Amino acid sequence: MTEFLPLWQRALTAEVCWVDTEGRPAAIAATPLLDRGVAAIALPYSRATEAAGLRTASRVAFAVTDSRSLRRERPGAVRVGTPEVVDDVEGDHFAVELLRQELVKYPPSRTLADSPLLCRENWWWLPRVIVRLGASGPARDLPARTNPERHALLVGSGSEGPRVDVVDVAVAGPGARDLRVAPLDGRDSGPGDGRALVFGHDYTMPDLERWETWSASGTLTGRDLAVTHREGEPGGALAPLRLWQRVRRQKTLERECKHHIRVAENRR
Repeated sequence: MTEFLPLWQRALTAEVCWVDTEGRPAAIAATPLLDRGVAAIALPYSRATEAAGLRTASRVAFAVTDSRSLRRERPGAVRVGTPEVVDDVEGDHFAVELLRQELVKYPPSRTLADSPLLCRENWWWLPRVIVRLGASGPARDLPARTNPERHALLVGSGSEGPRVDVVDVAVAGPGARDLRVAPLDGRDSGPGDGRALVFGHDYTMPDLERWETWSASGTLTGRDLAVTHREGEPGGALAPLRLWQRVRRQKTLERECKHHIRVAENRR
């Protein structure tokens, strides 16, 4: 059995999965951090909409499956527990406890907060939605995803919360919209028939300038997923951004962070 906290501490990227109040599986990719010894993620307020479902989720799964975050021939792992969501609107807790870890693991953050001067100029980058993994059960091993174009997480409902497996994904037929999934560990069991989500992500190394996710949701029957909704595509282009694209992305990031920070302040 993989020791989860050392794995979470080493990993560059991770996945957080849950099932919303309407029974729909959801997942995001995030930077894994340790908040005073507790597994956590710290989402900038530009991702507040993504984090909204975590506020009402009763159980959440923290997973590490990307092979680049794993030691050679070692499996990934998933742990399911109770989410603790905290609005750090001032950014004080993040700056003291978590920023240094993020600067090491997520290089784009260095351009915004790698010095006291940058922290003052880009103050909107420090407020975070912090999600900690509260009371949780034992970790479960998962196969490593070695091919981001074909390997993904399959998320469904389980008896103890979200059920997460790692699968190989293929289209169900020539030109088909639907998908066929096969567990990488060869097991026949999975989340079972019903609502399910296939979720994957890929990123550029070592800069993580491009970090793209893709997903397909629908109804799972056996190994076939009848897709009703897609976002992104596996194997998408990860070419470096041009200067004007970097500038525009940072302006959009700043605008979205400031907007959702104001919303969070008004909610208190």
